Amino acid sequence: GVIDEVVARVLATFTPALSARGIAIEQDLGAKENAHFDPDACEQILGNLLANVEKYAAAGALARVTTARSGRFAVLTVADRGPGVATALRERIFSPFYRISNAVTDGVSGAGLGLTIARELARLHGGDLALQDSERGATFEARLDVGGVVGSDDSSASEEPQ
Repeated sequence: GVIDEVVARVLATFTPALSARGIAIEQDLGAKENAHFDPDACEQILGNLLANVEKYAAAGALARVTTARSGRFAVLTVADRGPGVATALRERIFSPFYRISNAVTDGVSGAGLGLTIARELARLHGGDLALQDSERGATFEARLDVGGVVGSDDSSASEEPQ
């Protein structure tokens, strides 16, 4: 499959809701190669990250979604210009049912499992999901192990070097 095709599909689904909240989406998709990955997992990870943007990013803001290939990994980044996450809470936001409480988030619905599930899916996919340092807002980076380039003879690439 192609990561960018899955991402484009998810973005098309979320764009109306984000637009309604006054949040524009910029995209820079650079994972156009065929890859070994679970499209459902990719969809769920991106969907959970975009749902967070919808809930927490301020109106009039921008969300930027980028994809790239880096060796065996596809890297998917979702950055917003919302209130961001305090350093002390960077790991806690991945805990089940944990929610940052403030005037922006009080009244936000949902079980508080989005990031927990997204991280678990990324880890099951041989990668991870982490909150990156950013000057403003929140920037999440999901890495998925998608193997070598599909279509090339990469059967030896998965073996440990001798």
